[in-house]
Amino acid sequence: MDNPDDRERAALIAAMKSMGGAMAGIGWHRRFNELTDQQAAALAEAAVDGFQRSMWESAPEVPF
Repeated sequence: MDNPDDRERAALIAAMKSMGGAMAGIGWHRRFNELTDQQAAALAEAAVDGFQRSMWESAPEVPF
């Protein structure tokens, strides 16, 4: 992402918070290289979902 705007920065923070929730379920003691494929996929999915949700919720309303 090159020169993120305020909305995108907020979405990145939301993505990290979403990942934090996923990591809480996995366990903070586990290193990334110890994650199973399913756990790594869950983290990636949490990041994407958090980012997209934030972008969707902060989108300006289209007047038509």
